[in-house]
Amino acid sequence: MEQALQPEVSAEWSLDPTAHSFSSNTSPTLTLFLTNHSDRPITIYNEYLVPSKLLAEGAFIIFDLTDDTEVQQLKTRFCDFVPPTNVHVPLRDSMFHTLYPGTPVSFIAPFGISRSPPRPSLPHQPLRPRGVHGLEIGHEYLLRPGQGWGWVRWWEYGEKDEVINPPTGKLDGRTVAYKHSKAPHPGFRFNIEALPAINFNCVE
Repeated sequence: MEQALQPEVSAEWSLDPTAHSFSSNTSPTLTLFLTNHSDRPITIYNEYLVPSKLLAEGAFIIFDLTDDTEVQQLKTRFCDFVPPTNVHVPLRDSMFHTLYPGTPVSFIAPFGISRSPPRPSLPHQPLRPRGVHGLEIGHEYLLRPGQGWGWVRWWEYGEKDEVINPPTGKLDGRTVAYKHSKAPHPGFRFNIEALPAINFNCVE
């Protein structure tokens, strides 16, 4: 296995538009950009950096500047249990993304209350849709990154097609998803603290 240096990958994000309209049929778009500053492409297995999942997990902090208080969000914990050994685990090709040197790659999610049906909850928990909660018309807000994310566990040099189809044969889905010690290289983390806070407001 090739000895690899930790890739230099930076992150940026944006919210567009910054006026959250309650009367609009569409929500603002939250975009996370990753840029590879290495001298060659790398391909990552993006299981952790999905904005919609990060929103659901409460990875972002929303602070109400009008009321000077943090807006508490509904948090969902995702559990990914290892299937029994006799169950086939397909390789999730859509999770692989190539980061070319100097070219930002974007991951997007609607920044609003999900319009999909709520997931079943425990008997003592109310059914609530995922997404952003607690926003009020006329209030100013600050969106900041929380802690505990920004981790890329699996990555390899090269473009997606050559990475998932190496000369030894196509990657094994179970190995990639669950056998973390079999990753080609040690994972890396980018500096989420460098993400600037985003100001936004709510209108009718």
